[in-house]
Amino acid sequence: MLEKKFADIDKKFENVLNKNKRKLENAQIKPIHEKFLFAQNGITGLIAPPGSGKTFTYLKMAAQQQELDEKNPFYELVVICSTSGQFDQTVNSFKDIIKKSKLVCIKDSELLDWIKKYQRRVLKYNAINEYINSKFKDPNEEMQRILEKKHFRNKQKEIEYISKKLQSYDWKTYPS
Repeated sequence: MLEKKFADIDKKFENVLNKNKRKLENAQIKPIHEKFLFAQNGITGLIAPPGSGKTFTYLKMAAQQQELDEKNPFYELVVICSTSGQFDQTVNSFKDIIKKSKLVCIKDSELLDWIKKYQRRVLKYNAINEYINSKFKDPNEEMQRILEKKHFRNKQKEIEYISKKLQSYDWKTYPS
């Protein structure tokens, strides 16, 4: 009896898994490459005292990941946090090696606000892409919030907004 119930639960989970396969795969934290085990879709952080090589290590990782895929970088952005809000000598020395990723310097006192804004942007970007992939038929919660906030008069205005928003982000990944 219990085995049948467990088998039924397995079947239900399998059905939900198959139905939501793409969304669930996008939510997983995956390595960039089997030889480069840093998060493909997350944040990598190094915490160590000043002068211990954090910036050097980050830049070297960014340079290495460029070689994993000749066409596309993974890192859209490499964020360097500093007290002054300016690149230090290490970044200035090695930044020309980083060809595929944008380097951004954020003042350490502004980092949390910057991350919050960036995460908000990622949420909106992913909601828009998901909406486009559903052929503009199935807005998720975030996209529904955007649509309600903007009060588009017609589908044309909605598409114009989405196009401008994606263009303003200037990111390298696009709806499939």
